[in-house]
Amino acid sequence: MLKIVLIDDEIIVLRGISALLKKQSEYELAGTADNGIDGLKTVLETKPDIVMTDIRMPGMSGLEMIKKIKKSLPDTVYIVFSGFNEFKYVKEAIGLGVVDYIEKPVTIPKLKEVLKKASGILSYQQNYREMTQNREKADRAILERLIRHLYERPQDEEEMIRQIGEKNPALTSCRSVFVLKAAEDHGESVDDYRNIVQQLTFDMIGNDPVEVYSFYDHENLILVYFNLGSMEFPFLERVREKKSRIDAGGLQVMIGVSCVHKSLSDLEKAFEEADNAFRYARYLGETEVISSGDVEFAGSVGEESKKDYDAIIFEFRAGQYDECREHIKAYIGRLREQDLRPELYVQSCWELVHLLQIMLNEAGHTDGSYVNVDYYELMHMTAEGEITAWTQQKADMIIDEAQKRQNDGSSRTVREMKNYIDRHFAEGISLDELADQVHMSKTYLSMLFKKEEGISYIKYLTKVRMEKAMDFLRQGYKAKEVCEMVGYHDYKYFSTQFKSSTGMTLDNYKKSL
Repeated sequence: MLKIVLIDDEIIVLRGISALLKKQSEYELAGTADNGIDGLKTVLETKPDIVMTDIRMPGMSGLEMIKKIKKSLPDTVYIVFSGFNEFKYVKEAIGLGVVDYIEKPVTIPKLKEVLKKASGILSYQQNYREMTQNREKADRAILERLIRHLYERPQDEEEMIRQIGEKNPALTSCRSVFVLKAAEDHGESVDDYRNIVQQLTFDMIGNDPVEVYSFYDHENLILVYFNLGSMEFPFLERVREKKSRIDAGGLQVMIGVSCVHKSLSDLEKAFEEADNAFRYARYLGETEVISSGDVEFAGSVGEESKKDYDAIIFEFRAGQYDECREHIKAYIGRLREQDLRPELYVQSCWELVHLLQIMLNEAGHTDGSYVNVDYYELMHMTAEGEITAWTQQKADMIIDEAQKRQNDGSSRTVREMKNYIDRHFAEGISLDELADQVHMSKTYLSMLFKKEEGISYIKYLTKVRMEKAMDFLRQGYKAKEVCEMVGYHDYKYFSTQFKSSTGMTLDNYKKSL
C-alpha cells in the first residue's frame, strides 16, 4: 500500500480528493495540510511515497515545498494541481522532477490515471534499487572469493590481482591496503561476535572512504581494508582503539595486523605479515594488538620456503630449539630443491646464519658480541654440499649457544622483569620499556616471559594490578581512588578487568570484606 500526503489550501478540494483516495484500497492517506508550511512538516514526519500538492498556497508555494522535501526524500514522487493560466508554474514543476499535473477541477478518471503513473514509477524505482543491490552483493561476493583465493594460493598472485582490479577498478588506485587477522575467541553468543565485527568494520571506518572485505581462515577472521581516500587512514591506531573498546566490554579477541601498504599489488605481502603477527599474538595469548612491525626480520625468500623461514624465527624466539633445528633442515632442503645459482644459494645461507645471530643477540648480552662465524669461508665455497654442511654446522652452533644462554640467564632476566613490574605497576609500563630495562629485544622478551611464566607480560601486569587493587580496597580506599592507584585511567575498563580477574564486581568484593 502506497502512502500519500495531500496538500491544498482549498478545503473543498482537500475533502473531495481525500474522499476519493479513501475509496482506493491500494493507497493510504497518511496526512493532509492546507498550506505549504504545514505540508512540509507533515511530509517530513510521515515520509510518504507520493505527495500531491497545489502549486500556489499561502506561506510557502507547492514548488518551494518540493525543493525542500527533495533534499530529504529524493525517491518520493510528486504530483501537482494547477489552475487555469498556471502553465508557467507547471513547466517549473516538471523541471523539479514532478511526474505529472492535474488541472482543476480534479476528475476521478484523471486522478486514477496520474496515480497509476506514479505507482509505475515507484515500482520501477524499487525494482531498480533491488537489482542494483543484488548486483552489488554479487560483485562483492565475487571480490571476496578472489581475495580469499589470493590468501590461500599466493602462487596465483598475478592473476588474482588482475581479476580483483577488473572487478573493482577503484581498488587498483587505492591509497593504502591493510590486513587484520583475529581469533574468533570472542565469547559465547552471536551478539559478542557481532560486537567485535561492528567495532572492527563500521565503527572503525565511520564515514571515511574505506572498503572492507572479510572471510574466514578456519576459525579465524580475516579483514582486508582498502583506503580509497586522498588522505592516509590511521589503521593501526583505530584498530588499537577499537580493541580497547572490545576489551572493556569483557570480550576476548587476539589480533595480528600487517603493515600499511601502498597498493593492491602488495596485498599478498600484507597477508603474510598479518599471519606472522597473528602467530605471535596467539602464542603469547596477547591482549594487545600485535603488528607486523613488532615482529622483526621478515624474510625475502621464495614462497615455498617462506613458511619454514617464519617458523625458524618463531621457534627460536619461543625457545623451542628442537623444532627450530627441524625447520632449518627443511628450509635448507627447500633451497636446494629450487636449484638456485651458486651465488644465490650462498646468499640465502648467509642470510639464514646472520638471522640466527641477530636473534641470539636480541636475547640481550652485555658485550653485544656475536657467536664467532667466519663468513669469509662461506663466500669462497662453490660446492653445494660444502655450503650446506657449513650452514648446518653454524646454525647448530648458534642454537647450542642459545640453549646454553637460556639456561644460564633467562630465569634471572624474567625475575628482573617481574621485579620491575612489581615496583612500577601503577605506571604505564610498555614492553619497549621493559626490554630496555633488561637489554633485550621486546619480541624475544615477550616470548621468553610467556615460556617461563605461562602467561604474557601484560597478563602478569594485570594480575599484579588486581592483587594490589584488592589490597587497597581492604585498606578502605574507594574504588575510583584504587583505579588511579593501580595505573588505570578508565574506570569502566578497570571494573571489567577486576571482575574478569576476581570473578566479583568491585561492589560485591567490598561487601565481602
